[in-house]
Amino acid sequence: MRYVVVGGGVAGVTAAQRLRALDPAASVVLVEAEAVPYYLRPGLIDVLAGAKGLGEITPYPREWFAKRGIDYRLGEAAIALDLPRKEVVLSSGKRLPFDRLLLATGAEPVRPSVPGAALPGVFTLRTAADAERIRTWAEGRRRAVVVGGGWLGLEAAYALRGLLERVVVVERGPWPLSRHLDREAGQILADILSEKGVEVLPRTEAAAIRGGAAVSEVLLEGGQILPADLVLFCLGIRPRTALAQDAGIGVNRGVVVNDFLETSVPGVYAAGDAAEWRTQIFGTVLAAREQAEVAAQNLVDPGSARYLGTRPTYKLKVAGIELFVFGASRPAGEFHSEERLQSQSCYAKLMLDKERKLVGAVLLGCPELASRVEELFQSGLPVPRGLV
Repeated sequence: MRYVVVGGGVAGVTAAQRLRALDPAASVVLVEAEAVPYYLRPGLIDVLAGAKGLGEITPYPREWFAKRGIDYRLGEAAIALDLPRKEVVLSSGKRLPFDRLLLATGAEPVRPSVPGAALPGVFTLRTAADAERIRTWAEGRRRAVVVGGGWLGLEAAYALRGLLERVVVVERGPWPLSRHLDREAGQILADILSEKGVEVLPRTEAAAIRGGAAVSEVLLEGGQILPADLVLFCLGIRPRTALAQDAGIGVNRGVVVNDFLETSVPGVYAAGDAAEWRTQIFGTVLAAREQAEVAAQNLVDPGSARYLGTRPTYKLKVAGIELFVFGASRPAGEFHSEERLQSQSCYAKLMLDKERKLVGAVLLGCPELASRVEELFQSGLPVPRGLV
């Protein structure tokens, strides 16, 4: 049996490992366009901050794959799928034959079409090369504007604050992480960031990026001008679907898959940030791993495993403060009661159903509660009274 996995991120690497374990005699080929071995993408924030080198977030050297019989095609991009001939066409012109195929092509960062977005000094952050380019550009410069106050935007802003004198976050929502936090938690987080030198401007959007040979300022929708030597867009991700779409595989926002993570073409599967399951694109490391495990099982034994979704969990450490969000942090009509704890150092909100099981939770600055709440969330056990 010949398996080809396109994409060497967390989904691709997890699937390749699992395929090797499930089918020791098979051919397993892992195709990765980046020229550096697999690294832990969340660790790029530490690389950006200068706290770690790329090698410190690279769990497996290239030799690790060779020892396990995984043909690791590093620095080779898949540019087309020849489905009638069951071949993957590489940028080198080589063709890889397959019996079953997994698309783990990941996602790319969203770069808005605002004027000036292509100026030197304007970046997105998705790859190791991006982190290195941003660090290099930041040397000798003073001011940065981060457009987007989500998870990546806040982490990146705090990392940049260690390199630059002033960092401002432009966020269209009413407070940072407004998709996940309520007003109280959002305001607490904004205050903490301000104390640490990161200013958050809520309800604002970038109208244009200005500069000559390089970026010099950001014009906001309301007319305010922010001086900027560096601009970083952190506006989410877009699944990479071109390879599948060009081959005639069903695509919506992502590559559409069923409960077996199989696409519209039999024998071709998708997992990770590229996959759309029941209209959902999860975009998290946990979901990518879980999907990769199920997809690998079905590549070896079709129809043997179902993917039932991933319960969302988010963990962020910014400005030295730990933030945990479990499940639906702002559910509408999905919970029966709410319990809160708020002190000078901790904000906790638990949303419970009628059986006191967790529907969602937000913990800001409460690390001592986090492991217990996560255990209750994952197990589905009732929350004991008096926990918060």
